[in-house]
Parts: sequence; C-alpha cells; structure tokens
Amino acid sequence: MLSITVELDDTWVEPLYEHVHHGRCLSLFEMARCELLREIGFPNEQLLAEGKALVITKLNATYKREVKRGTVTVTCDRAEVLGRVLIIYQTLLNERGKPAVELVIESVFMDTETRRAMELPADFLQAFNSWAAG
Repeated sequence: MLSITVELDDTWVEPLYEHVHHGRCLSLFEMARCELLREIGFPNEQLLAEGKALVITKLNATYKREVKRGTVTVTCDRAEVLGRVLIIYQTLLNERGKPAVELVIESVFMDTETRRAMELPADFLQAFNSWAAG
C-alpha cells in the first residue's frame, strides 16, 4: 500500500458547502497515483519521454463522507491487471481519518505517436505486479 498526506487549506474548500468539491477530490487521487508511478520507477515524465502515456479509461467513485480542511490521507490500497487494463483501488481518508471517498480507477497504456492503446510494457508490468503483490 502507498499513502500520501495532504494539508487542505481554504483554497481546497468550496465556500458554499464548506467542504472539498467532489471534483477536487479527484485531484488528490491523481497525486497519489502519480506518486505510485514514481515509487515503482515509472514517473509520468519518463513514460512520456519514452512515447507512452498511461491514460485513464474509467473512474468509479463512491462518496461516503465530507472532506474538510485539515490533513487528509490518500492511499493506493491494491491493484490488479486485467489484460491491458491496470486497476488501482484508492481511498481518501478525511481529516478525521475516516474513509470519505473510495475510487476504482482503470487505465491503459497509449502510444503517444499513434494515439492507440498498446500492450503493457514488460518492465512496467513486472514493477507494477511486484508492488501489487506487496
């Protein structure tokens, strides 16, 4: 499992509702996903330099509790590979440490030149599976 902590100040909060807008929560998940890529040795910058992009194809978010100002934690809990699809399960723990949002994110590799889906690179798959096995 990977986790990051983020301090949410007033700039994160929707004044009308006094909590973080659901769309802004996705930014927090993206921060954790990018950190996971760095941790396994494949930061986005490197992938793009190699002509590969890991693109999101599906998001399924379940909003359970409000997210307000304070320190939150975003985790990448587990992952799996189904064919060409990478699936990452993530959780956002609110400022009280309670699960606030759960996300299942699916992505595929795209060749940046042809703009078509491609097979998972073997070296990436090995690193990803090693992390997922944990």
